[in-house]
Amino acid sequence: MADTSQIRDLLIREKQKPINKSNEFYLNDSQGICRRDILVQWIVAQSSQFRHSLKTIELAIIYIDTYLNYFKITQEYLQLLGISAYSLASKFNETEMVTQIKLYDPDGQNLYQNREYDEMEEQIIKVMGFQLNYITSSDYLLAMNIEINENIQSLLMFILLDFDIYKHSHLELALAIVAYSQEQQIQFTDKILKLSQFIHNKILRAQEIEIDKEQKENSKCKIRNKQINKKISKNKGLIHQKAPKQQV
Repeated sequence: MADTSQIRDLLIREKQKPINKSNEFYLNDSQGICRRDILVQWIVAQSSQFRHSLKTIELAIIYIDTYLNYFKITQEYLQLLGISAYSLASKFNETEMVTQIKLYDPDGQNLYQNREYDEMEEQIIKVMGFQLNYITSSDYLLAMNIEINENIQSLLMFILLDFDIYKHSHLELALAIVAYSQEQQIQFTDKILKLSQFIHNKILRAQEIEIDKEQKENSKCKIRNKQINKKISKNKGLIHQKAPKQQV
């Protein structure tokens, strides 16, 4: 059963997402993807090498979105923003000691100087108003006594990666997840049900794209295999033709 007093407390403490929809980072390209989502995907990929909590990733995304709406940043420093936001979230939220996470090129050289990491972290802290503890969707789910199992975590990760969904409030997203997963028999508002359906449609579309990619890759593999087999067959023919001459 949901803890209504805890949910009310979270509502009071939750800050509105500082999102400017006209920001260039949130505008979709011809393939329907925005630069913000690409950066978030990269951060999630980087986080896979650490055993950090989902909350750490959620906080890092909040730091990134807040920064993008206060500062203009060039392409060359996007990775620095992403890894610095994640590093800060780790330092704040993880129980074990976490040092600055750094990026290296294929030759093992540091992509950014130490002072650049320090300056970026300082800028993020300032733009966050020296407040790193933010309410996230997972906080609401826990207050609703929803177990954040593998399925729920996958849903949350999918939402983080898609700005069209993520731009809604954390409470709305949490309720939509509950409605989508049907964890509890609750009467939801039309807005929440529509958001839940929107998430469902987005997931189906992502699955269709992934299947389409796999089918195209399989087709390419079949073509390559046919070409290889033809070459092998030709080579075998040459060997058979030359064999009698070698015997003579």
